[in-house]
Amino acid sequence: MKKVLTSVLALLMAAIMVLTFAACGGNDEPETTTEAPVAESTDAVDATEAATEDATEAATEDATEAASEEATEAVDATEAASEAESTEAAEVVVPTDKAEIVALYNEATAKAVSAKPGFKKTVTTELQNLEMGAIGKLDMVRDAVGGFLGEGTETITATKGKASNEIVKSTLSAADVTAATCKLSADGKYYEVAITVKNETNPLKGKSALNKFTNDYKDVNEMHEGLQSEGASAEKITCTVKTATIKAKIAVADKSFSTLDYTVKIDALLEKVNYVLTVKQATGTIYTTAKFANFAY
Repeated sequence: MKKVLTSVLALLMAAIMVLTFAACGGNDEPETTTEAPVAESTDAVDATEAATEDATEAATEDATEAASEEATEAVDATEAASEAESTEAAEVVVPTDKAEIVALYNEATAKAVSAKPGFKKTVTTELQNLEMGAIGKLDMVRDAVGGFLGEGTETITATKGKASNEIVKSTLSAADVTAATCKLSADGKYYEVAITVKNETNPLKGKSALNKFTNDYKDVNEMHEGLQSEGASAEKITCTVKTATIKAKIAVADKSFSTLDYTVKIDALLEKVNYVLTVKQATGTIYTTAKFANFAY
């Protein structure tokens, strides 16, 4: 009996061991079969990540190029706008109205007075068509009459930075002017102004349109003084302005003069002139030109 129990226990233990090994063997098989899918899964993940990186890089490059193109377009648009603004700023408005042209000239004279530029000025006065009978043919008389009427040429050189009264700060108005034109020079850098001042009789200093832009003439009071200095006299003097014109070249940028010229022509009538002899009347034309050049601001 004892042997039988021993045999039964031995069989049970052997059976248990077999079952145990079988269970262990069953556990090993799934581990072997799952290793390959894990590797394949890892490769798939790596491939996916690589594809994602490639796609990201491509998208980044595309976005960068797009942004760069947009930035370039923005710069181009900005430059185009800037060029358009520069072109508009470069467009010069040329005055056409008399009042505007006169104002431009006045502004240029004011700048010349305040800036005190250097310049060269030449004033020439001629006595033309003198008629005073036989006495007028005498050189002495001719020279004396020309002298008190201011005949001759004078050149003045103004030094930069020093005040000069050779340029009058013009106060002309549209009412003082019969015509005014303005155009741009060929290079577009200058206004070319031409002004015709109205004619008037006996243009007195400080009271005439003529004196609003020049001092380069003698009024009737100065003529009487000139006659007296020569030992002569005239009962009456009448001066009639026949021509008073201004031509100026004015810089567009700062309204400074490049050149300035004006011409004044006055008919003079002297009645009962006493000089050696008495002359019932004497007539002549006083022709004056003033030319400014070499402006240095």
